[in-house]
Amino acid sequence: MKQLTRLLLILMLIAGFSGYDSRIASANFSKSEILTEQENLDLCKIFSADKIARIDSLVSVFSTRFRFNGNILVAINGYNVFQRSVGYADPISKIAAKPETIYQLASVSKQFTAAAIMLLELDGKLCFDDLLVKYIPELPYDKVTLHHLLHHIGGLPNYMYLTDRYWENPTPPDNEDVVELMARYKLPAFFQPGSRYDYSNTGYVMLATVVERISGMSLNEFLQRRVFKPLGMTSTYVYSTADTTIERRHIDGFRASRSGFSRILDTRNNGPVGDKGVCSTTGDMFKWDRALHMGSPINSEMLEEAFSPVKTNNGREVPYGYGFRIKEFNGERVIYHNGLWEGSRTNFHRYCDSQNTIIVLNNTSIRTNHELVRQIEAVIGDSKETGITEMIAKTAIEEGVETALDLYNEILDSNPDVEVDFEKIATVADYLLKAGKTEKASELEKLYTIGREVSGI
Repeated sequence: MKQLTRLLLILMLIAGFSGYDSRIASANFSKSEILTEQENLDLCKIFSADKIARIDSLVSVFSTRFRFNGNILVAINGYNVFQRSVGYADPISKIAAKPETIYQLASVSKQFTAAAIMLLELDGKLCFDDLLVKYIPELPYDKVTLHHLLHHIGGLPNYMYLTDRYWENPTPPDNEDVVELMARYKLPAFFQPGSRYDYSNTGYVMLATVVERISGMSLNEFLQRRVFKPLGMTSTYVYSTADTTIERRHIDGFRASRSGFSRILDTRNNGPVGDKGVCSTTGDMFKWDRALHMGSPINSEMLEEAFSPVKTNNGREVPYGYGFRIKEFNGERVIYHNGLWEGSRTNFHRYCDSQNTIIVLNNTSIRTNHELVRQIEAVIGDSKETGITEMIAKTAIEEGVETALDLYNEILDSNPDVEVDFEKIATVADYLLKAGKTEKASELEKLYTIGREVSGI
């Protein structure tokens, strides 16, 4: 009876609206009512205002209490709603961090090496099941495939042991030098390929070498042509101290101590690339994030493969795809990677269904990134705060008030205690009215009035 009363009230209120017969459903909104990208972004910020404020407070706490320095970008529903620079890019010289500050991505770079391999597979230049020695025949690891290396199940030994122990040239080694060392010293593999997971920087240096040998270009040149320039990632490049043609534009890393910070200088292991080396900004990384959602330059079918776990020979599932780690949060698949290298601490987390994104770039050894990401994740994953309100309001914007009221009534049937923020709906209506979207604003105004009546406000 209670639900019938609600339904009758809704019908009476609808009938009472003057001119309601002329209301416009989604398919009949005029072209002038189409929202621009900026208007969609503004609406996302309105709906997410409470979350944005909580994130901002979190970042302030991490800055003041935990000495966080760096850049943060948070996207909700695919829109960049929060971007902030905190502290210093250079804490010794007191140079402030800015949105355009370029950071060494550390192991977040691996997804770009994997992307290069995927593009070459799509080009028909290689197959994931190809043996590594097909492209680097001088190596003594004749059963390792590219597939093994992408998933970290190849078992290759640590190349840094060789460069640290045997490299004596004052010029840093490049990828080909690493290959030469591995071919000369023939360190035994850690295990049979495919038998288990062991995170391997060596594997991604070898993958980058395959890209360079097949394409005839450096990894930087290949990614510039196929990924960075097409996506407008103008501040992104692959840095190698062995390549004097690359202009260094990223900031140094810093080691934190109680007395302050000390600068971390490049070591010989900044020569090899593929496991690290990509340098970028939060803004450019968001462009990459959006490209992954759009399926370009890598198509959706290939990306689905890249975002899938692998099984070892004994059937154990490993939550690592092609350059991405895989987990779940609130039942949603998360594709992510973290990085740590010579002062750089980086995080790139993508929530596939909601299209939420967290990017944190930090160039100090202060260990706050993971906890900051975890707490931001908890905030943006809190659907109770805005989910129902946004869903009903967007239904009114896209399909008209009648459909939105049907949805609202269905929600009330299943959960009579549900709360909708009708004041936020009024705020959105006011914004749309000022933006000249009068038809959509009118639908929301009706939703506001009827909804308040139904909810007894």
